[in-house]
Amino acid sequence: MRRSLGGGLAARAAWGAALAAVLVLSGCVAEPAPTPSPTASPLRTPSATPTPTSTPTPDGPQPGTPTPSPTAGADPSWPAYDPADPGTWTIDFSGIGPFTVGRSMEEQVAAFTGLARDDCGGNPGVASYHAPGTWLAAVEFNGGDVGLVSAAARGGGEPAVRPHTAEGIRPGDSVAAVLAAYPGIQAHVHSSSASYFLTDGTTWINFVVEGADSVDALHPDDVVGLITVGTLEFAPKEICG
Repeated sequence: MRRSLGGGLAARAAWGAALAAVLVLSGCVAEPAPTPSPTASPLRTPSATPTPTSTPTPDGPQPGTPTPSPTAGADPSWPAYDPADPGTWTIDFSGIGPFTVGRSMEEQVAAFTGLARDDCGGNPGVASYHAPGTWLAAVEFNGGDVGLVSAAARGGGEPAVRPHTAEGIRPGDSVAAVLAAYPGIQAHVHSSSASYFLTDGTTWINFVVEGADSVDALHPDDVVGLITVGTLEFAPKEICG
């Protein structure tokens, strides 16, 4: 019996040593490895916002695209034309250069400087001006607003000093030039003056032909002596009278 107990104890000790070795090899009794802390990602440096650049615009007024004028006070709807140089003025359905149909005559005359004004026969409802090669007039209708603006060719100046349409037609140009610029344009006659006309339904641009008293009398070599813009369908026979 004593021998048998001693053998059992020895066998039990050997089994315990083997179990301890297995546990050490399997890592069950090892210290847990430290968990790596998350690595902080580098901060992204914000890129600088590019400074917007403005697109340069051509110097001077562009035909058909008036821009605000510093000579027009605080109102940004005034066109940017040199009041002393009618050659920079555009003729369109709004008017001729600084003079705009439907705006106060008093307001426009106050802002208009640079040309010599005449009395237009003493008619208080007309503001007229002389410039080299051009005679200009604005006519006041009921209510004190401008209802008609006109530009006429005069001697003593080159055509380039006169107002022009976006298509380049000026007082003093030929009928042939008008027909080439506006294919299909129609003509009419009133008060013994024949003219070619454009309309947007409320305003008329009349190219009045000198010496033509009927549509049939119009000829390509005739001269457009007067261009008017206004709420009248026909150009008046007399402006100052």
